[in-house]
Amino acid sequence: MDDEWNADQANQLLRVTLDEIELLGDKLSPARAEALLDEFEHDIREAFLRRDLSAVVNNCEKYGRRFRALGEEEE
Repeated sequence: MDDEWNADQANQLLRVTLDEIELLGDKLSPARAEALLDEFEHDIREAFLRRDLSAVVNNCEKYGRRFRALGEEEE
């Protein structure tokens, strides 16, 4: 992937990740989900401020995996 900043691509990745997190919402305990979401928001904000597309991609993938794992753990 080209690391040149692309706001449209970064926003699309963020939307897809947030949609996935929202779908998992019913499976997660509210406290754990909120803590992980706060962590995600901090990390993704930093990536956007740095205009670092690879960091946006990595954070979206990382937190997507973490939310899915948390959802499986709580089933």
